[in-house]
Amino acid sequence: MKPTRRSDLPNVPWITAAGAFDPAKFPIDSTLQQCVGLDLERFRSGCRLLATMVAGGRAEAGVFLLGLLRYYEGDLDRLATIVDSLGEFQDARCAAALFGELRRVRSSNTTRRYLDIVIRTLVRLPADTVRERLWELSEDSAFSYKMRAKFKVAAERL
Repeated sequence: MKPTRRSDLPNVPWITAAGAFDPAKFPIDSTLQQCVGLDLERFRSGCRLLATMVAGGRAEAGVFLLGLLRYYEGDLDRLATIVDSLGEFQDARCAAALFGELRRVRSSNTTRRYLDIVIRTLVRLPADTVRERLWELSEDSAFSYKMRAKFKVAAERL
């Protein structure tokens, strides 16, 4: 009996002929449902899959992640997962949304980890999109000395 390869399965277009996963062809609906459900593990898994889809060329997955920033704007744990996943969305609008987060969320002991993830994700975006804005923030007196120092280090890394 000949073994069945994954690529021989009918109605599974997201598995390539070589048996690899193709995120550009994976259905997005169930992943979107995971990201708005109550289960935190399923949420994280959904965000990681959306990031994979973005890396595979699916801009709509990145747009959905940007929408999740507003949907979960009061939940720092979920926001941290979303922002980390946005590192794959190499788009100027993504950078604008992340810079907006730096202005929206006040730095405190509670928010410090989240803001560090925002800065780390900004550094993953194209340098020409974020470098100048980071330098501007490093000189903005609306931020604490420590935050301005973080912005400066991030700009220098680019």
